[in-house]
Amino acid sequence: MPSRTTRVTVPPSYDFAAALAFLQGSPSAVLESIDGHTYRRAWQTDRGVELVSVAWSASPARPQLRVRVEGAHVDAHALAEAVAKIRHVFSLDVDDGGFQELAGTDPIVAHLVGDGLHARPVLVADPFESLVWAIIGQQVGVGFARTLRCALVQIAGDYAVFGSSRFPVMPDASRLAGIDEDSLRVAHFSRAKIRALRIAAQAVTSGMLDWPQLAAMPPAEAMAALTRFPGIGPWTAGVVLMRGLGVRSVWPAADLGLRRALAHALGATAPLTEAEARALAAPWAGWEAWVAFFAWRSLSRRRAGP
Repeated sequence: MPSRTTRVTVPPSYDFAAALAFLQGSPSAVLESIDGHTYRRAWQTDRGVELVSVAWSASPARPQLRVRVEGAHVDAHALAEAVAKIRHVFSLDVDDGGFQELAGTDPIVAHLVGDGLHARPVLVADPFESLVWAIIGQQVGVGFARTLRCALVQIAGDYAVFGSSRFPVMPDASRLAGIDEDSLRVAHFSRAKIRALRIAAQAVTSGMLDWPQLAAMPPAEAMAALTRFPGIGPWTAGVVLMRGLGVRSVWPAADLGLRRALAHALGATAPLTEAEARALAAPWAGWEAWVAFFAWRSLSRRRAGP
């Protein structure tokens, strides 16, 4: 199968291994494959399904990621698209100097970051995917949310074979807009989740949800634009802006996991209240989403143990 390869220069201190470790422990990462030191992911494109592989390829003088894309109709445009997605997923276009300064002066942020100062938030490849994952994650535990995500891919998604390996492919909005309710009910989806997924998919296919337009809006306006759809509340909208669109000035104070991580950083036994979490974030303006990422990362690392 045709393929193209390039190398992407990254910041000298970038910790790609930390990104892979986060994905390996993330309940949302059901489409990504981590094989040793390599990230692999199959994406549906206008040219068909393509497999993107990313591996560390660096010398001390020039740290780089090796990006390879395979598919039936791979060309220079396909490679450029793959690189753009990878830069988004691994937050490579952000100057993190302000965050490093914050982590060096704020004891709470320093505790959450731990030894991961050179890690960067790992985002979701596509904003629609982040919306679907967020809807599924509403008011359920992370383990059950992962089960539902895997079930959705099995029911509505597809699989692509590259070499001797089989990779899951995310269902697109048009498929989810008309998905059979009975198949999801058998997989333990609630009627509320099914309805929210359908509404979200229909909003994307109809053009009522325009991702570039949302990304260009001030965060408060983008939140309002998302929450006008039934089934998308402030928590879900915030996750989409943070993890799907890479907006840094969003703070999901209602998230229980975030409030638990903050409590642990403060030495408290009970999760912070939403109001306490909001007040605590005042000094982190502009980097709230990054602090949230490291809070969630700290939970994942505690679950994994030593």
